[in-house]
Amino acid sequence: MKTDHKIQRSRFLLLRHRTIAALLALTLLSMRPALADQGLEKQVKFDYLEKVLTLRHFYSGEHLKFRSDGTPEGNFTPGLWTLDGQIEVEDVHLHGAQLVIKGRRIHRIFDGQGKPLDELTHLKDQSGKQQKDLEKALRRLKAEIEIELPSDNPSENDVSAAMHAVFVTGSDSMMDVVPSYWRAYFAKQEGKPLSAPRATAVSLNPGRGGVSAPRATYSPDPEYSDEARKARYMGTIVLSLVVDTSGNPTDLQIQRPIGLGLDEMAIKAVNAWRFKPAEKDGSPVPVAINVEVNFHLY
Repeated sequence: MKTDHKIQRSRFLLLRHRTIAALLALTLLSMRPALADQGLEKQVKFDYLEKVLTLRHFYSGEHLKFRSDGTPEGNFTPGLWTLDGQIEVEDVHLHGAQLVIKGRRIHRIFDGQGKPLDELTHLKDQSGKQQKDLEKALRRLKAEIEIELPSDNPSENDVSAAMHAVFVTGSDSMMDVVPSYWRAYFAKQEGKPLSAPRATAVSLNPGRGGVSAPRATYSPDPEYSDEARKARYMGTIVLSLVVDTSGNPTDLQIQRPIGLGLDEMAIKAVNAWRFKPAEKDGSPVPVAINVEVNFHLY
């Protein structure tokens, strides 16, 4: 009897151990996706936290949602590169098939050499109530971006591909994502050639036997962007363009920007300008010129 009891107890203990082992195995198996998510999220945080990311499409708004191929889910309003193109990442979370990026939108201004600056960082060294109020307003410019990944258990390659579809990466050129009038600026910044339709434009050479300069006959002033007006931001933008034989401005390019949406306002204004065309031997000819557009508040 004692032997039978020992056998039964041994069988009971064996069955108990097997049950515990099976439950532990099931628990570990169920935890694998979560553990994998935690490891991948840690890597994503390392890659992107506190980094500045540039959207491929400069959508405005506080909440943007994209599919894994970069297609937006919803009707988003296109914005401007200097106001809506970049965010500084403050938080990143991975929840299964959803990658959530939270950050602060960056408003870009430029120094005299054309170097882009963060308006908020620029304000930190300034004093006065207006500057402090503007600094608070800039800190409230938040953006949350959701990216749907292809599966509930995404790989690092899935995340990288989705990020590349939504954001500009190190292998990309800004010349491919900005409007055409920004390409000369970024060509210079990136040290790349700019193919421009200016081969037929002649050089200015005022004087006898030379080419006379075009003269503006209609040059309305540009409007101010709301962001620049609130910041009481002022400066001068340099644009290059070709005045064709009809006196119309063509091939406008930003050469020296100032930011906060004023560059686009300058492009819009100069596009409406009209000129008495340049002449050579009494006949109109196309010429390439630079013009300055001033923004001042009085």
